[in-house]
Parts: sequence; C-alpha cells; structure tokens
Amino acid sequence: MIITTMLLSVVVMHSCTHQSQVPLQPVSFNRDIMPILQTSCALNGSCHLGANNGNAHINFDSTAAYATIFEKQLVSTGNPTASLLYVEISTGIMPKAPYSTLSPAQISTILNWIKQGAINN
Repeated sequence: MIITTMLLSVVVMHSCTHQSQVPLQPVSFNRDIMPILQTSCALNGSCHLGANNGNAHINFDSTAAYATIFEKQLVSTGNPTASLLYVEISTGIMPKAPYSTLSPAQISTILNWIKQGAINN
C-alpha cells in the first residue's frame, strides 16, 4: 500500500511539472514579418529603404530585407530576446520619432519568428 501511494505521488508530481504548452503558430517571413518591416521600417525618404539609406545601410526593401537581417546580424536564433532587431523594437528605440512604435502583437510576431529559427518562408 505504501509503495502504491508513493508511486502514485511520483506520477502525479511528474505530470504536474510537465504541463503541455501550446505550440507557437508558425510565423512566415513573407506573410507576417515583411508587412511589419515595410510599414514601420522601410519608409520612403527617411528610414531603412534602399541600399544607401544612411541608417547603417540596413535595407528592408522587399528584395533585400531577409539578407540584410542576417548580414547585419540583427537576429540571434540562439538567444532571441538578445537579438538586436527585437531589443530595438521592444524597447521603443526603433522606429524613431515621429513614427509610431510597433504594437505588442507586432513585437510578439517578430520574437516568435526569431524563436522559430528566423526562416525565410
């Protein structure tokens, strides 16, 4: 009886420590990330649009955005919350005034994309 009770206690404790987590919804670079970059970062005449934009040459136009993210080491899939892209948008450093900061949903989408490996899909 004592052994059965102990075994049951271990099983209950084990099941409590391994609660199921809802998997992250797959984030698509083209469907989810590019629209954020295009409307908040790659703005005509001022920010990260075109190769010679004056903003550390970080180019978020549609043909160069993904390559730029990795060439400029803006994401770290091994430590997503330390990624420069995430840090700058989550702390409000970017986008700069007079442009609006990203919404919590947009920031979360970018973080989830980085957590999922920052895949070009």
